[in-house]
Amino acid sequence: MLNPIKIIKAIKCTLTDYGESLDLRPDEKDENGELRINYQLVLYRELAPLAIPFIRNLRKSRKGRDILWGREANNIDYVENEVLPKLMDFEYLKSLPKNTIGYAYYETVKDVGIEKLYNQRFKEEEIQDELAVHDVRNNVSRHLLLTHDFHHVLFGYNTKALGEAMIQIVMSKILKQKVGSVIAFFGTIKACRDAKSLKPFKAYFECRRNCKNVDGSFAFMSPLEYLEQDIDSFRKQFLIQKPEIYNEIIQQENTMEFSHS
Repeated sequence: MLNPIKIIKAIKCTLTDYGESLDLRPDEKDENGELRINYQLVLYRELAPLAIPFIRNLRKSRKGRDILWGREANNIDYVENEVLPKLMDFEYLKSLPKNTIGYAYYETVKDVGIEKLYNQRFKEEEIQDELAVHDVRNNVSRHLLLTHDFHHVLFGYNTKALGEAMIQIVMSKILKQKVGSVIAFFGTIKACRDAKSLKPFKAYFECRRNCKNVDGSFAFMSPLEYLEQDIDSFRKQFLIQKPEIYNEIIQQENTMEFSHS
């Protein structure tokens, strides 16, 4: 924790590799010495003190406490025997109506799946003493990685540098996971360098504004609770706004790529 060398290296990777399909590349060893942790998760681990507001936020509700203590929908047996198989069943997801969250999720993950992302979690095998904090790390990381791509779906951000940075803002503003603010800032700088423009920061501030009124209770739900729900109705229920400035940037990027092809 708070290893300056690891933190600097992770920030450097964010400025160079973020959103380049390298986000799940193993960069560091976990606490068992297994090389499997990517640089984003390195920052979450090394900057763990910034997670204190997030833990306090989880303690405020029953579903949040279930995440902390690995109960109910975040029980590891339920997640790995019920939730994960459903999220990996692409035939089922593809069969859902196109207006559902589950179908939009399928469109997001169909080329990469969820296994590599889920494997980034803090694993129970890494626990080397009896401190309860390790159980919390195991439980919380399981939920966050399981639901990460649903934030992309619901908020309308892609998985390139700027889109990933915006999801880190969502993590910071809605879940109070302040490490997300660090990654979002440097990820947006990476997007500016890619675009040779400061306009990505307009999307950055738009995302922060859009998060202000969101009902963040949806983030404590299991994906199985909303897979088959209408995505627009769900957004309306939880006050989730689709981005405008961000979409303008993406449309401009797509037009430029098309013109250069």
